[in-house]
Amino acid sequence: MAQKEKGLLYRFIRKLLIFIISLGIVISSVYMGVNFVYSKYIMPVDSNNTELVEIEIPRGSSLDAISQILYDNNLIRSKTAFKLYVDVSNKTSQLKAGKYKLSRNMELGQIMDELLAGNAASDTVTITIIEGWDIRKIARYLVKEKEFQFTEQEFIDAAKVENFTDFVFLQDIPEERKKGEVGTSPLEGYLFPDTYIVYQDASPEDIMRKMLVQFEKVYNESVLEKAQALEMTMDEVVTLASVIQREARMSEDFAKISAVFHNRLNKEMPLGSCATVQFLINEDRWILTEEEMNIDSPYNTYINKGLPIGPIASPGRLALVSAVNPYEEFMDPKKPYLYFVLKDPKTGEHVFNTDYDQHLKDKEKYEGEWSE
Repeated sequence: MAQKEKGLLYRFIRKLLIFIISLGIVISSVYMGVNFVYSKYIMPVDSNNTELVEIEIPRGSSLDAISQILYDNNLIRSKTAFKLYVDVSNKTSQLKAGKYKLSRNMELGQIMDELLAGNAASDTVTITIIEGWDIRKIARYLVKEKEFQFTEQEFIDAAKVENFTDFVFLQDIPEERKKGEVGTSPLEGYLFPDTYIVYQDASPEDIMRKMLVQFEKVYNESVLEKAQALEMTMDEVVTLASVIQREARMSEDFAKISAVFHNRLNKEMPLGSCATVQFLINEDRWILTEEEMNIDSPYNTYINKGLPIGPIASPGRLALVSAVNPYEEFMDPKKPYLYFVLKDPKTGEHVFNTDYDQHLKDKEKYEGEWSE
């Protein structure tokens, strides 16, 4: 290569390296700058503090006055940052007066959204939704025990996918359930069981929104990756988890019951779950009649193979995790566990079998204890 060409190549490489290094410095500077702005002005004052702080925004308050109130109550890091955030969003004139209960773990956007929604604070109430409850039990609890100002049927009627279009995962619910053609509610199984603090005058949609947010968080953190590996849809996971939740009592049995159901699905056997029939008759009875076990319904897993057409209850974290993590020792293809029977209704202990004849013997042995 001629000396001149080498010189040109050297200068080109030198300029390219300078450009790459400069670009890296710029990107690093921007990244550090964004992180600095976020941590200093935008992130929550205290991300671990969920305590509610009551404030009042007087009628006719300017953006300056609102920012001052928030800053004085230690709800924002910077008055200027909040004002800029609202100005850029072009929402200044839409902030509403009233009393609010906000927390120091809220970001600027969340605080602004609360003031835009105008959810003036009222007294709060703590609700605890139990794992394994279906939507009918949830509605009964909220109305009868917590005395919310809506009826059980109004709560159930509000549980529609079209009321929560911002939750994209709900769009994968089968159309027949979305339209209410089968089941009690399209959202059955997705209202995550947990303890929540809600306003006393909360609407059904307000309460459900909190439950759906928590469901999405738990599912994405604990279930999503394994479900994708198993090629199971979210709806399949939630449906299977709901049956596991209703069948299992002891924590160590969740993954074992999941294994039995996975084995049955792999062999194209009916799941044979009493819980699905209990859902149909809306009764928690251990002993079912022959007639009940033959009810013609896509939820009846005695007469239909595969999963029921949808969830039968709200599964908790353990049930969701177990649905995609069946007990490996029960999954031997040569000798899979296919049966289980409740041994002790007081402790919830189950007996598991690979052999049908032994299963029948165990069932006969323990069935008498179910009605005691």
